[in-house]
Amino acid sequence: MASLSLSVPYAILPSIQQTHLIDDDDDPITVDRSIFNLAEKKRYEWKNMLKDHVGAWCIGSSHGWIGFLDQNGVPFLLNPSSSTTINLPPLPLSFLHPLTYSYFAEHLRKTFIAKAILMCYSSPSSYTLAIIYGCNYKIAYCNSTTWVELSNDRQSYCDIVFSNNHLYALTQDGSIEVWNISGPVPTRWIFLTPTMEVNYEEEKPYFGDNFSTNLYLVVSGEDILLVKRFIGNFVNDDGLVVEEGDLLSSEDTQPLICPYRTKYFTVYKLDIEDKKWKKMKSLHDKILFLGANESVSMDAKACLGCEANSIYFTDDRWEEMNLDYMYGGHDWGVFNLQEKYVKSLIQCADRIDPPPIWVVPVPQNCNNLHA
Repeated sequence: MASLSLSVPYAILPSIQQTHLIDDDDDPITVDRSIFNLAEKKRYEWKNMLKDHVGAWCIGSSHGWIGFLDQNGVPFLLNPSSSTTINLPPLPLSFLHPLTYSYFAEHLRKTFIAKAILMCYSSPSSYTLAIIYGCNYKIAYCNSTTWVELSNDRQSYCDIVFSNNHLYALTQDGSIEVWNISGPVPTRWIFLTPTMEVNYEEEKPYFGDNFSTNLYLVVSGEDILLVKRFIGNFVNDDGLVVEEGDLLSSEDTQPLICPYRTKYFTVYKLDIEDKKWKKMKSLHDKILFLGANESVSMDAKACLGCEANSIYFTDDRWEEMNLDYMYGGHDWGVFNLQEKYVKSLIQCADRIDPPPIWVVPVPQNCNNLHA
């Protein structure tokens, strides 16, 4: 493991030695992980990756850093390549109201934070961690010592990214906001509700109650992208999306196991002048990494072993991962916009706990970050 380069994107997975479906916080093997090398399409064991952090739960990754909640629900940052750890203040009780911190840590620690991303400054001790949290999917951030909630009438956010020292936020209706959070009080600079140029014939097979949709926000150079991910709620062994009522027949005593699975993606680019999300037919030489990590675009030539014009994704349906012990964390792979279908990266079980997460290379100012 020591000789493996961490300068290209990779996925963190459970230890290769893991024998049980569900991660046991009290099992010493939980400090071990494995990584999936995209260039070689191969897993490597990473012993003691979470040494001194038994039972930590990953809440996101950004710029080579990984955000965790420890067993008490307190956040911290880990740079896996340097083993540097930065401790963060606990979440304010106002974020958890009316819950107690102990109840949150025991019952909600693995679902409460949907995403965590990092912004680094020129000073090695300056950073901002932003999160989407709670059942209403609000946004808050921590400037090294203090947590601040974004006060806004928008009820539900689905993705956040940092770009040019600003926080970009996407809402469930496709609206986009840009916040300046560098000052003493956060200020919303831009609020835009673009219309969407939808190809209904293309997306029609993925409408209806049998599918769910996730939205992602990506800043790619000068372009702002919105990505729609269509997920079949119940998918059988043949890859067909089925009705929930089909899971149990009169002859069966146990329902069929038909885990949710991603079936399709569409990508849109923001036209600011027209205030419209315009459909993109191709990503050309770009690739996207989506999931619990900060949504990011990269040049395919910088990612050895990756396919251009593709989306690499991991499972981020936090609530559903804990509904059935038979599956969860399994919904990851690659989707090529030209071929228009999902491919698996490696053969995995229907239950991957903890779920995979992409870790993308480190800008120099983030690599030198310390407490």
